[in-house]
Amino acid sequence: MLAKKKYILAVAESTYGTDPTPDGANAILTSNCQVQPHQGNRVSRNLDRPGLGNDPEIATGRFTTVTFDVEVAGSGTAGTAPGWGVLLLGCGFDETVVADTSVTYAPVSESFDSLTIYYYLDGELHKLTGARGTVSFNLSRDQIPMMSFSFTGLANDPTAPTVIAPDNSLFVQPLPVTEANTPTYTVDSFAVRAETFTLDMACAVVYRNVVNSESVILTDRAPAGTLVFEQEAIGTKNFWALSKSGALVEIDIVHGTTAGNIVQITGSQVQLSQPSLGDSDGLSTMSMNTLWTPTDSGDDEVAIVVT
Repeated sequence: MLAKKKYILAVAESTYGTDPTPDGANAILTSNCQVQPHQGNRVSRNLDRPGLGNDPEIATGRFTTVTFDVEVAGSGTAGTAPGWGVLLLGCGFDETVVADTSVTYAPVSESFDSLTIYYYLDGELHKLTGARGTVSFNLSRDQIPMMSFSFTGLANDPTAPTVIAPDNSLFVQPLPVTEANTPTYTVDSFAVRAETFTLDMACAVVYRNVVNSESVILTDRAPAGTLVFEQEAIGTKNFWALSKSGALVEIDIVHGTTAGNIVQITGSQVQLSQPSLGDSDGLSTMSMNTLWTPTDSGDDEVAIVVT
């Protein structure tokens, strides 16, 4: 079997843990896709015996994990959800569509969606039901912007069914992070000359197997990341003082310039901390940690808007 012949399908479930049977239109264009079919807790029998040696273990619950990367790009049509939008639903986001205009993803704290994910490997199917996960974003200069996903789902025995051909038409060619393609990158309303942006939603994903219930649940999130940009003179923008004060500032990044392929990442209450200095092409750079916090109304630490 060939390791390179792999792809996934993902669809939101209407009933938790019940496979809605995805089709080719539910294909996800991925890279670095890896599956771990038989994960879970195991307990030793710890038997008394006259000699030394291992005791057999018993699996107390099985789950499956899958990880992969997805390029950050729109669907190509404003107001049409990108192919990766369903993945954010499985990571504790909801989706708001304004026809012909925008699709917005914002975190939620209840009524979490779950996914069924099909992982095909050279004709064999590994299936996750009731899957939920977490996502991180990485926009680095001269690189393709990426999202990295990690999902945990209920285990299903592998099969060799009729293969469903993937349809990746909702995935368009991404744009690298450059001056021309990333027109907005501001921190506290100041346009920084950016090197790197990362944001990890850090959702707490828990597999639970108790009497009368087996599920994967989201119990918390702690979005945080890093910024790297060319150092500014104190008289121009005093990031040292901004970090020391603990002030909450806005971060706004817009990537893409053509309708249907513009992705904006914003946070209105981001705390900057632990600045450090580095060197990039002989220029002094500043690296800062970011902590993304909600307002009093909640569920607004970050917004992902596709226009």
